[in-house]
Amino acid sequence: MRARTLMFILALCTWGQAQAWGPEGHSIIAEIAQRRLSPAATAMVTRLLGKGHSLASEASWADDIRDTRPGTYGWHFVDIPLEAKTYDPLRDCRPDAARGDCVVAELDRLRNELRCAPTEALRRDALRFAVHFVGDIHQPLHTVGDERGGNDVRVMVRIHELKCTRRCRRTHLRTNFHALWDETLIRATTWSWGAYVSRLEHGWLSSPAAQGPVDGGTPAQWANETHALAQAMWRLLPADRVVDDAYYARALPVLDRQLGLAGLRLARFLNEAYASRACPRS
Repeated sequence: MRARTLMFILALCTWGQAQAWGPEGHSIIAEIAQRRLSPAATAMVTRLLGKGHSLASEASWADDIRDTRPGTYGWHFVDIPLEAKTYDPLRDCRPDAARGDCVVAELDRLRNELRCAPTEALRRDALRFAVHFVGDIHQPLHTVGDERGGNDVRVMVRIHELKCTRRCRRTHLRTNFHALWDETLIRATTWSWGAYVSRLEHGWLSSPAAQGPVDGGTPAQWANETHALAQAMWRLLPADRVVDDAYYARALPVLDRQLGLAGLRLARFLNEAYASRACPRS
């Protein structure tokens, strides 16, 4: 009994760091990507998931199976020290037989596994992992090791939500810094994840910032870019840990960019993987 209780407590302690974006955030990213898939990638998604099946419906699968496949735990994040300037694989992505290494390493592996895993079931898993982990690496606090990625930083949210168009009371919510970025800011902005996709399609995704080669780069480069934003958002957190309208106004453009950019990069990640049938020789 004591052993089971200890395992339950440990599970509660590690739960938060394995989460990145709530289901809304992952669905937003997946939908943006699906609209930009090449014919070859669309055909492969249909083959693996079934006709009419959306990437958004599978976007949180990697969270759903985390407890039954604990070796995937470390793939959801990368623990870069808050004050570090860049990702160091020897420091931040150490292999762990029980929990896996980190999201950067897993995304590098998935580039080949998407089309070259030995069975169709494994290729299906690779697709669902890719959809989730490209999203994870763009959540700012999933590139920070300090305070369990902000899970141990308690905050009070006192903001006027953007989705409220008439006179509204200020939202009062106790949460943690990590959960603020996972879900709270997204849910304060629109009533549904589909509405958030429309917001981005008519907003950041149609802006000059979203044009050109912004969807390129490697997972390590994405981690460094996201980590720089995490540092900035962490520095903006008031000393009293009250997230107010001023913080929300500064955070919202970053949130829009990260969700939109993750969608663009996921589309390219899948398009490039499914553009060839060549596989490394075993």
